[in-house]
Formats: sequence, structure tokens, C-alpha cells
Amino acid sequence: MPRVAVLLDQNAYNLASDELIGAVKQIEQLGYESVWLLDSFSRDPFITASFILSKTDKIAVGTGIATVYSRDAMAAVQARETLSEYYPGRFLMGLGASNETIVKMRGGAWMPPVKKMSAYLEAMVTTELAHPRPRALAPIYLAAHAPGLQNLAIKHASGIITWILPVDSVRVARSHIGNDLEITANFPCVVNANENEARKIAREFLSSYLQLDYYRSAYTAIGFAADDFENGGSDRLIDAIVAWGDPPKIKQRVDEYEVAGATRVVLNPIRGAAGDVPGREWNAESDLESLIKLAPLLL
Repeated sequence: MPRVAVLLDQNAYNLASDELIGAVKQIEQLGYESVWLLDSFSRDPFITASFILSKTDKIAVGTGIATVYSRDAMAAVQARETLSEYYPGRFLMGLGASNETIVKMRGGAWMPPVKKMSAYLEAMVTTELAHPRPRALAPIYLAAHAPGLQNLAIKHASGIITWILPVDSVRVARSHIGNDLEITANFPCVVNANENEARKIAREFLSSYLQLDYYRSAYTAIGFAADDFENGGSDRLIDAIVAWGDPPKIKQRVDEYEVAGATRVVLNPIRGAAGDVPGREWNAESDLESLIKLAPLLL
């Protein structure tokens, strides 16, 4: 069984601090290996990681995924070394090149991902800080859906992160990077055995992702065609990206990712809001209920 983690999406950041810590403590008690924090238009993921680590005992915290446009390479090294020293073995650094739309919203100048990430990682390697370097540094994982970024991970990182990619994409990535690197595979799941309800929730969640060219390219590379992106996504595409069903069916998807080469899976529980209207906000009660149902099979 791969290590099993949980994504705390942007809406989880909107929880009051005591609610957030309460939720993470329950996730920790259930036995999940780690929680992962987005880097979006909400609270800072590294500061939030430090806060969560200070309030918990053993659960690891990862940045999933901190964009290299948010801070310079020296700031990334400072965060990595500080958290490595203060919380040995409990911090996981996920880095990514984001996308052109998000970078422009941040006021940055977009560069091709491989060029940007290569320069950034080289700068991290040559950065020297005033304090003694911790004996053990947190692992670095690169968001890498294509061979160019995966090649950088082979050189500079402990592994790669895939984001809402089907099992077949992970299989292709494993064949490219070999057996030495880790693969952390994030995927959304709906703990709901009603086919129509589950797919409705899944389509609402994926609506923005299916508009992005690089996700379409990733899905096309493993055999999906133009008509799979129409009308909110074909059933075949939806079912490949989002795991839905009862807990044994979700476990089956976890097993498939493991066979494909994933060493860690990051569950993103999604659900329908009140009145059966699809909703994406992280809700401590309902999302924890899903994680509680899954825990006996996955942990």
C-alpha cells in the first residue's frame, strides 16, 4: 500500500485556525501520513505548514504545490532548511511552475516551465545561508506532468507530483523516471456510490481544469480525444480522473495507482453541497466523514 495523504484545498484555509487544527488532528489520529497545502490566493503554505506542524505530533505536511513564482530561490531554501531543522522528517517541499494565467494574476513574467524551473533549482543548489545546514533536509518533489520537468526531477529532486492525472499517466511517468524517484499522485474522490450524483460532482470540480491546455495535452497523451472534453467531459474521462463509489471502490483506485508506480497518493475528497448542488468547499464534518470511512481500508 502506498503512503496515503490528504489534500487541504484552498477552502480549508478559510477555516478558523482552531477548526483547521482540529481537522488535521483528526486526520493524524486516523493514521494518514501527511496533509498537503495549496499555494493559491489564500494563506501562505509555508507559514501554515509551520503552524500545523507546531500543533501536531507526527503527521507530515507538504506544500502541494508551492509555485516558484511566489518566492525567490533563496526564500525557498530558507523555508526548506528552517522547517527541516525545526520539524525533522515532517516537512515535504512540493514545487511547481504554475501556469501563465496564475503567474500574470500575481504580476509575474511567464517563462517556459522547464527554463524557469531549471534556473530556480540551480539557484537553490548554490544558495548558502548563514546558519548551519540541518543534518537532514526535507525532500523536494516537482510537479512534473511531462518529460522535460521529469528530467529536472531526476537531477534535483526526490520525486515528482502528479495532479489530477489518471492512472495511465502515472504509469507513463514511472517508465520515464525509473524506479529510484518517488511519485506522489493527487486525485479527487467522491465517496458516493450513486453514479449520477458522483459524476455531477466530478464534472463541476473538473470544469476549470478541462479548459487548461496543459491538462488537455496530458489527457490526450494517454488516449483521450477532443470529444472527451465536450459537455463537461465524457463519462470515460470523468471516471479516469475522479475516483467515485463506496470505500472499497476508492481503495481499488488507490491500488491501481500503486501498481502504476505511485509511492504516495493524496486524496482530495470532493462532495455535493446542500440540496444536491455540487460544491467544492472543504467542510470539516463531511470531508472528515469520507476520510473516516476510507481509513480502515487504506491505513
